[in-house]
Amino acid sequence: MRDTEPGPGPAPDEPASHEPASRELAELCNEFASVRISLDERGNGPRLLVQDLENGMRIWLSPLELASLCLATPEDRVDWLRVGHYREDRR
Repeated sequence: MRDTEPGPGPAPDEPASHEPASRELAELCNEFASVRISLDERGNGPRLLVQDLENGMRIWLSPLELASLCLATPEDRVDWLRVGHYREDRR
């Protein structure tokens, strides 16, 4: 098992346990992003841990959240890419 690198401060839903990190499954990289995907089984059930290798930010995705990605429309997916300077003012 390999320990994941800590992100910049704890994530709101980070497990309280300080057990060894999840089993690494893959690192995916292209010209736009680099992420590490791990299988985390420390919670109530298995989930994916996705860590941005450029800034250390992390998110845990449950099976329900992963299944909902499959139901998203193309417009939903485009909206997910609108972050930072690319996000429209949504007042």
